[in-house]
Amino acid sequence: MKEIQIKFSTRERVLEFNRLMQTLPGEYDLSVGRVEIDAKSALGVLSLDFSRVLTLTIYEDEEYPWVLDKLKVFEYRA
Repeated sequence: MKEIQIKFSTRERVLEFNRLMQTLPGEYDLSVGRVEIDAKSALGVLSLDFSRVLTLTIYEDEEYPWVLDKLKVFEYRA
């Protein structure tokens, strides 16, 4: 299991993220505070507070190491 920090600047980036998540194998969750949702759920992702940094949990990171490369464009760097 691996966690990366994600932050979206626009609603379009959120939709782009969700389209990418739909194509990836494995299980992923997005969380902010105590709220945790399935990262492949469009309605769930759109319901989150995008003004905050989100945590993406990748459960099969060892099985699909290439997934991290695809998600780097959304990674938050403080």
